[in-house]
Amino acid sequence: MAARSRGSAASATNASEAKAQADPIDWARHFWRRHDLGDSEEAFIAMSSVLRIHRLIVEAAESRLRPHKLNLTDYMLLMTLQLSETGTRLISQLGRNLMVHPSTATLATDRLEAQALIERTPHPTDRRAIQVSITAKGRTVLAETTDALREIAFGLPGSEIDDQNTLIEVLTRLRLAAGDSEAPLKTMRAK
Repeated sequence: MAARSRGSAASATNASEAKAQADPIDWARHFWRRHDLGDSEEAFIAMSSVLRIHRLIVEAAESRLRPHKLNLTDYMLLMTLQLSETGTRLISQLGRNLMVHPSTATLATDRLEAQALIERTPHPTDRRAIQVSITAKGRTVLAETTDALREIAFGLPGSEIDDQNTLIEVLTRLRLAAGDSEAPLKTMRAK
């Protein structure tokens, strides 16, 4: 009987480890518990899950953007311009909006300007500031790439609108708790 119990326990452990190896998040959970890392397992698994889905979204989106010679930062920069009231933003605002380093915003601006998707102009009243505007060609490319991303639900294939809304609600609460600005949300609610 003892031999059978040890064999069953080993078999269960092997099955558990095999399952954990199939999914990287299950793997992380399995080894968190195995190494008895204690409290905050859920927070660690949630963080790992967000990072994993981020990577999957980026890979899916960039596969659709690559034929248009864009990456996700380029696309988001164009979309930020498109969504603005005038199609124009200060380059310094773009970096803050996209949560990228100013040099990343500048490099993206350089790439997009070289493709004639945006144009830079001096600010009319502040000689130190540079404005960036989306061009007609930029709007056309943005429309094409947005259609390509719609085909893959913006990197969330198989998701339903209810799932997307739930994800938005949860991530909004978490963003605000982490210190993200609520100012744009208050403005949108007031309209």
